[in-house]
Amino acid sequence: MSSFSQSRLAAWLQNVVSRRREESGLYGEIEALLPPLDDGRLLDVGTGSGLQLKVIHEARPRLQLSGLDLSQAAIRVAQENLCDMDVDLRQGSIHAAPFDDDSFDIVTCNASMSYWQDPVGCFDEIYRILKPGGCGVLFEPQKDIDLGEVVATIDRNLADKSRLRRFAARSLNVFGLRWGHTLGLKLYATDELRDLAQATLFGTNHALDRVTLQHLPIFVRITLTKPIQEDTASEAPGPGPATRFAAAWRCR
Repeated sequence: MSSFSQSRLAAWLQNVVSRRREESGLYGEIEALLPPLDDGRLLDVGTGSGLQLKVIHEARPRLQLSGLDLSQAAIRVAQENLCDMDVDLRQGSIHAAPFDDDSFDIVTCNASMSYWQDPVGCFDEIYRILKPGGCGVLFEPQKDIDLGEVVATIDRNLADKSRLRRFAARSLNVFGLRWGHTLGLKLYATDELRDLAQATLFGTNHALDRVTLQHLPIFVRITLTKPIQEDTASEAPGPGPATRFAAAWRCR
């Protein structure tokens, strides 16, 4: 990750963007797509400003929350934003997470995986820190999308906004999806994500589904389940063993 991405300026810019996302309801949409757990421990990877954790806390106040980010400057911003909450915020990498084995019921991540240098290693680290029966839930923009549909959706969603606001939203999203690789952003096609998850300790215990956030059909939700019986993780193909989260997920 570049030095700029870990700078105070980057953390400030990220906080500005995150506040817009909170106001728009994006973090609320993501919270609603997480497994329906009200007690336990949850980790937000790439937590940045921490505002996703704030929204999760408002919806599920009994959860014990943790946040992890590479940037110490971002962690300081998150500490300010969450000063009224009891939350464990740590600087570090999901490639070598500073947490014990079997620590979390849920590990979530929003648009951070695209920057990981070793996604298989990071998935395996998520596996390590999840409790048996726990879920990792990642939300990532995908490569196999229709940019024309994305632009049209943005225009519809922002029809009541100024022309400048629509132009900025179109430009930002199209640049990120088309040219983000020049800044270290790696987008994956759905089949690539499936093969990647299969190559990790989760084996067949994963599911991918396309989700729409903020009316934008560009995201995929990656659900990774750590089986209660770990020795079944890579047996016969098909869905992994039912867990308390996976069963609840299908009933939503």
